[in-house]
Formats: sequence, C-alpha cells, structure tokens
Amino acid sequence: MEDSKSGNMNRYAYAAAIGTERKRKKEVRDFLFSLFVDMQLYKIVGLAGPNIQDYIDYCKSKGFTEFEIYEKDGLVAMHQLIYLKDRVQLNLKDILHANAEQQYTLFDLDFCGTVRYLKDHIAKFKDRFIMTFSHRIPLEETISTFFGVRGETILKVDENKLPIAHTQYITNAGKYIYVGYKDTTPMCCFAKIA
Repeated sequence: MEDSKSGNMNRYAYAAAIGTERKRKKEVRDFLFSLFVDMQLYKIVGLAGPNIQDYIDYCKSKGFTEFEIYEKDGLVAMHQLIYLKDRVQLNLKDILHANAEQQYTLFDLDFCGTVRYLKDHIAKFKDRFIMTFSHRIPLEETISTFFGVRGETILKVDENKLPIAHTQYITNAGKYIYVGYKDTTPMCCFAKIA
C-alpha cells in the first residue's frame, strides 16, 4: 500500500540517505522558487521531510524568514527535532490542518504519494503553492486528476524548454507551471503562480 507507515519510513530513510545526490530536484526547485520572487513572500508553510535543516537553510537562501512545518509521522518529527537548529513552528499533524489563506506565504508541499491519493490536499490549497508528487501513474491521469479535483478547465497549454523543460497550463482559475523529472524516482511538480 502506498501510504503505509512502514512505506513512508522506508521512503524517508531512502531520501535521507541519498539527499545529497538529488541534483535534478534542486534544479527544479530553484526554477519553481524563482517564479515567486516578485511576490514579496516571506513565510513557508510546508513539508520539510527528514532533512529539515537542509530544507530550512535552502528556503532561507531564497529569502524566507518564517517557517510553519507539518509532519504527521511521529518518528520523522523526532528525527527533525534532533537536527533542527532554527526556530520553526513544527506541527505533528497533517498539512490539511494548515490555514491555506495566509498572506505572504508560499505553500511548499512535497508529498510522497501520487495525485490519486492526495485529492483533499490538492483541493485545499488555492494559490501560491508548489505541490510535488510521485509520478508513478500515467501523465494523463496525473493532469486530469489534479485539475479535475480543483474543478478547473484547461484553456491553454504551452510547452517550454527553457530554463528547464516545463509546461504552462492556463485554466479558468489561473496559471500553473508543471514540471516532470526523474531524480531518484519519477516525480512531478505543479506550481500555481497566478
């Protein structure tokens, strides 16, 4: 089962072990974070994963100064507390409990599962977000599930190669950037930028 506790811990342990080898993920994150530079955001509400201090340091390098982190697995949260040096608000609960209406905030949601199992999360966050998913299902299902859950209709699609390969989706409710990539496993990101 995709969302079992032992499966999550195995993925977290694996991610922690290979964290420094994730060059492609960093390239994608740099690109996606650059899309929010002009929005004067200073707070991150997100999922930091097991390498929380690396995550906080990265976000600080991008200008963020406040952090509200969620983790629903108690063992991972204990690991985070051991290595955390900065002052952050660490919540031992699902990110569904976060206030999705906060101003000056980027919602950075790095999930372990596919869109198939995260429909409530996709529906909750409306603006200024980056959602990362495992990409173990067909692209067509990923796209149709994501926008279907949001109740949005795709009006225009533009493929772009620079600065990295990405697709821009214009819907009846805004503008999104989609990036699919393979680092340690196939992943994909949706960023709501307008």
